[in-house]
Amino acid sequence: MRLLVSGGGTGGHVYPALAIAGAVREQDPGVEILYVGTADGLEADIVPEEGLPFEAIPSRGLVGKSLLGVPAGIAVAAGGVAAAWRIMRRFRPDVSVGTGGYVSGPVAVAAGLSGVPLVLHEQNVFPGLTNRLASRWAAAVAVPFEEARRYFPRGARVVVTGNPVRRSVIDMTREEGLRLLGLPPDGLVVYAVGGSRGARVLNEAVVEALPGWLELPGVRVIFATGRRYYDRTVAALRERGIRVPDGGKIILVPYMERADAALAVADVVVTRAGGITLAEITSRGVPAVVVPSPNVVHRHQDYNAEVLRRAGAAKVIPEARLTGPVLEKTVKDLLCHPELREKMRRAARGLGRPGAAAALARLVLEAGRRRRAGGRRG
Repeated sequence: MRLLVSGGGTGGHVYPALAIAGAVREQDPGVEILYVGTADGLEADIVPEEGLPFEAIPSRGLVGKSLLGVPAGIAVAAGGVAAAWRIMRRFRPDVSVGTGGYVSGPVAVAAGLSGVPLVLHEQNVFPGLTNRLASRWAAAVAVPFEEARRYFPRGARVVVTGNPVRRSVIDMTREEGLRLLGLPPDGLVVYAVGGSRGARVLNEAVVEALPGWLELPGVRVIFATGRRYYDRTVAALRERGIRVPDGGKIILVPYMERADAALAVADVVVTRAGGITLAEITSRGVPAVVVPSPNVVHRHQDYNAEVLRRAGAAKVIPEARLTGPVLEKTVKDLLCHPELREKMRRAARGLGRPGAAAALARLVLEAGRRRRAGGRRG
């Protein structure tokens, strides 16, 4: 079996692709995998580190571009389709998987032109344009929640699998997380993170709210700022009389390398509403305070957050209403009411799908085996 995987730009596309590839390999150890991405996306660094063969093609987004930028984007995308088609002809995959990002569009088109079965994975309730269009010829479209089904064309094969999360996120115990992070076993932990790149507005609110959280006995805060915001966050905390490190009450990092450990120890998570972030939260059953980003295309994070809000798994604060005092009070209410946290924890677990990666792998292998049984084309 040969599997071609694509997805790139951000961790929200790359990590699901890697999770699917890993789950396919668990179910079929002899599978041969090739990852196709862009040279300037996050995947160009991450995928080779994971030991997977990687090839880059040109690609550029079209949504949100000016009229002058669209022709150039189309030209780059056409070059990406040609490059992906050449890779298809050379690698001869049995099945192709796309998880989104600019690179997935050219690869999806090339798969259709080459007669290669295409399995799409959409991380958000409201799907991206690439997946909506490519769903018309995809063998299957995997989505995180039932609510996503309505946004795909009638006739598309939509399967609710959930979002794949890393095995360590599911398996790590609180005790292991505490040991890895050097935290004591007592007290409560708030984990604040604005995504892999950080979020300025969320960071500023956390800086304002943090002193109030630390007034509560035994509370500790893990705060991942994003690399570009780290220095200014350190300076902002110093202005409020908070120095880092401060004896263990605050773990301040530009990027949380052991997010699995942070989620394992967290009693409350403060975060954005990216699909994979929410999948990890619900798989662990962590109560969340969610601030959807208004800066993403189609505002898909609003749709994601609404699913958790309706289920009672998260408190949602629109960014337009986000202030330090509002965030401080919302989190304090959760920290001070263990019965409310337990209710939200149960609701989150009800939404979680820890078996998503395995379900996706079965979809992929099913499509590939049908292709092999029917004979290759091209």
